[in-house]
Amino acid sequence: MVINKVILYTCILVVSNMFAQDYKELISHLENKADIHFYTNKDSTYYYYNKIYDLSAAHGDFITAIDNLNYLCESAGGFYDIKTIKETTQKIDSLVKKHKNILDTLPDKGDFQKNYLNFNIGNYYNKLEIYDQAEKYFQKIEQNIIQKADYSKSEDYVNFLSAAYSYIAKMNAVQYKFKVADDYYHKNIRLLEQTLPEDKESIYKVFNLYANSLYRQEKYQEAKNIWRRSFLYNISNYSPDNRNSLVSTGLLLSKVYSELNQLDSATYFLKKSQSHGIPQHFKHRYLTTLGDILAMKEENFDAESSLLQAVQLAPIVDKPLISKKLGNLFLKQKMFDQALVHYQNGLISMTNKFHSDSIFDNPLPNDVIQKQEFLKILRHKSMALNGQADLESYKANLKVIETGISTIDLLKPSFKNDSDKAFLIENAYPLIESGIEAVQNLYDKTDNQTFIDKAFFYAEKSKSVLLLEALLSAQATQFANIPNDVLEHESQLKSEITHIEKILTTTGNDDVYLEDDLFDLRQEYRALMLDIETNFPAYFDLKYNTEVLSLQEVQEKLGENKLLISYFYGNTNIYLIAASKNEKYLQKITNSPELQSDIKMLHAMLSNPKSDRDSLSSLSHRVYQKVLAPVIKLYPHENIIIVPDGLLNYIPFGSLVTNLNQNRYLIQDKTISYVNSASLWSQLQNKKQLHSGLLAFAPGFDSNIPSDDTRSGVLGNLPHNRKEVQQILTSFKGQSFFDDKATLQNFTSNVSEHSIIHLATHAVFDDKNPEYSYLAFTPNKDAEDILLVKDLYNLSLNASLVTLSACESAIGELKRGEGFLSLARGFFYSGASSISSTLWKINDNSSSELMGSFYENLADGNSKSQSLGAAKRSFLKKNLDNGLSHPYYWSGYIIQGNTQPLTKTTRWGWYLLGASLFVTLVLFRKSLIQLFK
Repeated sequence: MVINKVILYTCILVVSNMFAQDYKELISHLENKADIHFYTNKDSTYYYYNKIYDLSAAHGDFITAIDNLNYLCESAGGFYDIKTIKETTQKIDSLVKKHKNILDTLPDKGDFQKNYLNFNIGNYYNKLEIYDQAEKYFQKIEQNIIQKADYSKSEDYVNFLSAAYSYIAKMNAVQYKFKVADDYYHKNIRLLEQTLPEDKESIYKVFNLYANSLYRQEKYQEAKNIWRRSFLYNISNYSPDNRNSLVSTGLLLSKVYSELNQLDSATYFLKKSQSHGIPQHFKHRYLTTLGDILAMKEENFDAESSLLQAVQLAPIVDKPLISKKLGNLFLKQKMFDQALVHYQNGLISMTNKFHSDSIFDNPLPNDVIQKQEFLKILRHKSMALNGQADLESYKANLKVIETGISTIDLLKPSFKNDSDKAFLIENAYPLIESGIEAVQNLYDKTDNQTFIDKAFFYAEKSKSVLLLEALLSAQATQFANIPNDVLEHESQLKSEITHIEKILTTTGNDDVYLEDDLFDLRQEYRALMLDIETNFPAYFDLKYNTEVLSLQEVQEKLGENKLLISYFYGNTNIYLIAASKNEKYLQKITNSPELQSDIKMLHAMLSNPKSDRDSLSSLSHRVYQKVLAPVIKLYPHENIIIVPDGLLNYIPFGSLVTNLNQNRYLIQDKTISYVNSASLWSQLQNKKQLHSGLLAFAPGFDSNIPSDDTRSGVLGNLPHNRKEVQQILTSFKGQSFFDDKATLQNFTSNVSEHSIIHLATHAVFDDKNPEYSYLAFTPNKDAEDILLVKDLYNLSLNASLVTLSACESAIGELKRGEGFLSLARGFFYSGASSISSTLWKINDNSSSELMGSFYENLADGNSKSQSLGAAKRSFLKKNLDNGLSHPYYWSGYIIQGNTQPLTKTTRWGWYLLGASLFVTLVLFRKSLIQLFK
């Protein structure tokens, strides 16, 4: 009996093993079949994965069931089948919860299945363009993996982490949040190079995605170089498995070569892609790229045909872009009606809430990427309306511009990085220019002065956005009742981030551990700021206040003898808007290549003491006639506030020659100051002028001492800076540091206690990394001795005046609407209300004389602009007959911001006290004599 039982059990076991073996072989066979069709045939892929699911579920093999449903879900993502992704993830989620006990028996406790599920849910929200939700699921993958000490030893963990990083990066890139995107791409590349260095295919895939981000940032050359390397790798390692990657990269190369106007190369890579067979889901991309090339060759009929086919094949997310390209094709041919049809189609395809007859009175798109594309189409639609050149089209254009401005206002809070915001504003500039052009034409046709107000509003919306936001943010911090520990945490993170960034940038250090630390700190900082903005609504509302000063409000704030002149520097025209207390003025100036050349040459000649005086005067007068003379002739106001833009930032307007026969300069008749926008001017005017004394620095530099390789150690001597500070101290009492005492440490420890700060030192502009331009203090081997622009963002001061008596302290990277990203601007971030700075490498000796006179005038109670103007006039009069009358020596200093007099002055205080004592002595002389008797 026992023997019979043993034989029976043995037979059952053999039969079970036979069935198990058949089951495994069948599953393997079905998986291979599904794999063949994974990217190419949706129906076949779904069929095989569903068969696997049914079979594995029937066998109680729920691990295989979950795994293959995850594969099905990923495949559905490739086919953009959102419904299937949603239904399948719900099924997987149910299985994971129901069979947790089985997953727990696996070596990784089911991490593979859970991470895969989070990946697919994240991809689902990504496809819906609900990026904040998608990012949460990819971050779940990140959090789950990085908490494991040995995750880098598991290829599965590394691959999931890499995929999560790629998706987070890509989602931020398409939303134009390039700083975050590039941080994640760099982090991902470091991860793969450290953990899977042999997996070149995965590394190149990440590089390809990173190049997409560069392409969106219009860094075409950098993107091209990466895609070329990737294409060559795919060619040399070709297999059917990487065909999609090869074709995709070829199409990207063709696209970027088109942007670079290298049509032969664009055509070559397009044909290379075609020779390997264009998959169905790439056909709209192929046809779009072909359409671009044909359009650039002016083969318009074929280009239109190709783009029309593309728009029919494209998924809904790509239709607006192709419609825009069709519109551009007709816009280029000045067929404005046809262009408008396609632009409207693009707008309609972005959301089903749009009406076909109008884009107005409809809600704007919800997500960031749609708003960006929406903005681009609005820009081109505006140009087409202007092209129709009739009153009704100009009026319709105003609605387009106002819709665009509302979109920009909605977009700005979603960008947490200044460089990304600057990119947004720069790309919105053509829209603003098109709006001002429409307003100018309406003004010319109707003579209605309300259009001047409209032009001013449009221009003001494009100006000094980042700096205004920084000032509003500082105010918001004060009034939003944010706990001190939160503010301290923010300051700590900013300081740590700056410290590591300085090490990596200034030393050329490639320490991957430092880069990872920086990545983590930036992540923590972004999360903290998001929490603050979410939990303190008052802070958010104050920081992102989008209101700008109206022209009427400017006029109310202007004094009787003041004139504000604001420029908008467009690609085609420069617009000048002037306002006094009771009058306003609008002028269009053609921005010709000749004018641009004249402005650049003028700055070059002004900043060169050896330039020919007669040629300089002639050029200066020519520029004056074009950009300023008409408004100066109309308005006799003595005090002029200039809001420069574009290349006009390079010109000190006081140096412009107003009368060529007499060689008379504007500064001899006018008092001039500068500001980046009227709204910023208003903010700075509200700052009280404090009187807590002067802080002055005159560092020592000795060019005869061998360099110690520090950045400040290579700078030359400043023989007159000590004398400059000593002269200033005769006008204002305060604290001064000379030579080896003029250290960065003494500056940072004393700067917050003074209202007047004077730095007679070297300034060095870094054109590759503008935020690493710096002011130099006395060289020190044992401590930091340079103050970077980046450091100023972490500095807190409340100075009424900062004077940067240093070379090129007002010069920096020129950003549209923002002006120079300079050292001077950095001090506005720190809290200064006015700044005196320089537009070129100044002369140490003349600077000393000018500054002495400037501070004497300030001590006499004059405004800052009057004080600097008087100092220049005095210098010019004294040196009229010698070489020092060249504008190089006196016109490089400018004053920006709040130019009100300093409220309490040393000189007049002592004069009044002395006068009072004298009067007292005279009046009471007899009484005093009697008293002493």
